[in-house]
Amino acid sequence: MEVASQKPNSKVGLALSLVFLSGFAALVYQVLWMKQLGLLFGNTSHAASATLASFFAGLAAGSWFLGRRVSTSKNPMQTYAWLEVAIAITALIYFVILALYQAIYPAIYQSVGSGGWLLLIKFALSLLLVFPPAFCMGGTIPVMGQFMVRKRDAFGKISALMYGINTLGAATGAALAGFYLPLWLGFNATCGLAIAVSIAVAIAAFQLSRGSQLPALELDDLVDTEPEVLVEPSASLTRQERRAQERQQKRDEKKSPTTHTTSQPEINAPPPAGQKSILTLCFLSGFGILALEVLWTRMFSQVLENSVYTFATILVVVLICLALGAVASSFLARLKVPPLLVLTLLVLAGAGAVAATPSVFMNLTNGMELVSSKGSWLDYILLVFRTAALTIGPSALILGMVFPYLMKTEEVHLTSPGLSLGRLATVNTIGAILGAMLCGFLFLDAFGMWRSLQVIAILYLVVALLLPLGRGVASLGAKAACIVVLLVSLIALDPSRLPVKGIDPANPLSLEEKVVEVWEGSDCTVAVTESRVGLSIKINSDYSLGSTGAYMQEKLQADLPLMVYPKTESLFFLGVGTGITAGAALDPQHQHVKRVVACELVPEVITAAKKYMTDIRGFDTTGGLFKDPRADVLVEDGRHFLMATDKRFDMINADLFVPFRSGAGSLYTKEHFESSKKRLTPDGVFVQWLPLYQLTENEFSIIANTMIGVFDQVSMWRHNFQPGYELVALVGHQKGHALPSCDIDSHADKLYAVQGKTHRDLMRLNLPLDPQTILLFYGGNLSAARELFENYPINTDDRPVIEYQAPRSYRSQKGDNPWFTGKPFANLVDKVQKLCPPENDPLLTNRSTENRRLPLAGSAFHRARIAQVEEDAGAAQESWEKFVREWTSGD
Repeated sequence: MEVASQKPNSKVGLALSLVFLSGFAALVYQVLWMKQLGLLFGNTSHAASATLASFFAGLAAGSWFLGRRVSTSKNPMQTYAWLEVAIAITALIYFVILALYQAIYPAIYQSVGSGGWLLLIKFALSLLLVFPPAFCMGGTIPVMGQFMVRKRDAFGKISALMYGINTLGAATGAALAGFYLPLWLGFNATCGLAIAVSIAVAIAAFQLSRGSQLPALELDDLVDTEPEVLVEPSASLTRQERRAQERQQKRDEKKSPTTHTTSQPEINAPPPAGQKSILTLCFLSGFGILALEVLWTRMFSQVLENSVYTFATILVVVLICLALGAVASSFLARLKVPPLLVLTLLVLAGAGAVAATPSVFMNLTNGMELVSSKGSWLDYILLVFRTAALTIGPSALILGMVFPYLMKTEEVHLTSPGLSLGRLATVNTIGAILGAMLCGFLFLDAFGMWRSLQVIAILYLVVALLLPLGRGVASLGAKAACIVVLLVSLIALDPSRLPVKGIDPANPLSLEEKVVEVWEGSDCTVAVTESRVGLSIKINSDYSLGSTGAYMQEKLQADLPLMVYPKTESLFFLGVGTGITAGAALDPQHQHVKRVVACELVPEVITAAKKYMTDIRGFDTTGGLFKDPRADVLVEDGRHFLMATDKRFDMINADLFVPFRSGAGSLYTKEHFESSKKRLTPDGVFVQWLPLYQLTENEFSIIANTMIGVFDQVSMWRHNFQPGYELVALVGHQKGHALPSCDIDSHADKLYAVQGKTHRDLMRLNLPLDPQTILLFYGGNLSAARELFENYPINTDDRPVIEYQAPRSYRSQKGDNPWFTGKPFANLVDKVQKLCPPENDPLLTNRSTENRRLPLAGSAFHRARIAQVEEDAGAAQESWEKFVREWTSGD
């Protein structure tokens, strides 16, 4: 290896170690900044793209500017050290600016609204936050290249090796930041760790820079080639001076036409790669890899649980393959093969692998069945790694060799290693920005997931065909192979008939579902499906937002809290889904409701609900949600809206969210609950629905403890009494006021409902439901029983325990860690009611003595249902008798 001053291997190893650690820290920064700014700006695809574009723009600008500047540096390693110092300082300043933004952002939102101006402001704020550190990061590789490369013919292999080691460090950072560090340390401390790494790298670089005065770069060790491609015009020349230089070169060629003649074999061989070819491939490499990463993520989101871990897995697999590709290209650069021919073959092989990806994916997932493992969480993650590596690994590995190998072709144009690395990195990064944006916002909508993969493959093949390879046998063979692969991609590997929605083999309904319509948007894939239970709206195959078959259950999510607080006038719904729940608030029975605002993150969900849920055999299941003048349906991140708006509501109703899905954990954090509390009127309430069949007792208790720490009073309400499928609402009260009184007389209806019935009639009971009997669903006062939860951690934005713990719980339910349903939940209710008996509950002081017996009746009814499911007739009879006694108390 040719490095500065032929340094000992120890210094070479140290320099490469710094490159690894720098890549590690950079990915940790990126992962955390994307997460934190998503919480500030909203987790929409547009907001995420603004942040990503700002980061990549900083990388591109830093590569270009610092790559040019370092070419005159006498001590590049010292410059590298100062860059790492600057990264650490700007990363620290990021926290100061972020805190300022959090204070002023609501005012900005309230001034400009949620349109295009707000997106522009988000982009500007992202630039101010992440551009400075990203700018410094972008300069690290060009500067290190200026330090390490001393000979022209060493540029390709050394640069590719550096790029590979840096990417391997990035993969390590992505793995630790995606799997462990946020849960162990929290986001802020993890970012502090990255800052510490940057400082350590800077200190080591300063040590290495001592006595590292560089000898001149040797540019005369290259084989004969065209003079005009040896050295690019000086960057300091004006455009007119460059043109004059080019005209003089052409005149010199005419005067000495035989100076550069070569033998016939050399004429047929591929010529040295020109600047246009190099930059075109450089742009294509960045464009293609980022576009493919978007498509690969979407592809796997159809068969994975879509937790924070599965997305991290895909990113790590891609980065590892890119790193291995870069290291492989470092060895490939040593071969005496025409670089353009090698690049053509790499692009050809990569395009073929991309074109074959849909077929390979369908084969490995057995026709897009959800990836599942009967083992532990670790077994599942390893299975995901294996599936991802076999599916996208070949494409990422081969295409990951293109950009690093371009360093080899750049050798004939080399004037300064830093300058060349900076120019190539800039063009590559610009391509990456456009690839991610165009694929996410144009290709998916215009072509769909599978066809977009085909388009990317064809784009690679077309560029390979246009490369100036010459007229040799190998060159013509490569061109012919490109045409063959192109035809195979268009005909034999046509993915147009492949499904875009996965199936769950463990769910019989999933196997019989018929896809009615699909929308492939920038956020996710939305499908309307039809089965024997009716129409459903699903996100990414398995995430059901509700169905017409669950109409009464979804309606009850609005009806129940409105029966408790019948004089509610204004409501906010966090999540729209089918629209059934939000629309239920507009029902005439809720006569005081004057305003309903509902936020839905995914625009295609609103499109689906409007088209398919408003006319079910002439019946509008949404209750007129999309046409009632009292209702506003917004395409917006509901958490972001509550944080930024100045509007206040009597009730905020937060829908059911799958706890283990990426991003859902942020809807159970202390900061979100605090924002929601601020948006309540003085007597308002916050209603958070929880699916107990997707939570362990530990996770339920974390959420409960988090809410108890925010609201003056937190009460718990059942949604149903069905063992194994329990839902509950945790209601946060703005003030510790008692529930409203109720003077409805349900005496006769209550007696009639149980007259002549036994425990065998539990499933057929038709209990009256009104503002008086609704206390049957009351589970208890959690604030009064806070001692049950005080030993559990608080879920915060900085330490999102739910988001990182729930997926592990979801995959460990085959063992000894059951969901919080049935007896475990019934036991908790008993403990709460023992610590705070209904007759002494401060929330029930406005209710009659007889009415306060209903929570005990609800507990007995639930126990009877559990005993019935367990086929314990004696326990069912005993609980039934207690239920009847409490239900009819005072009647």
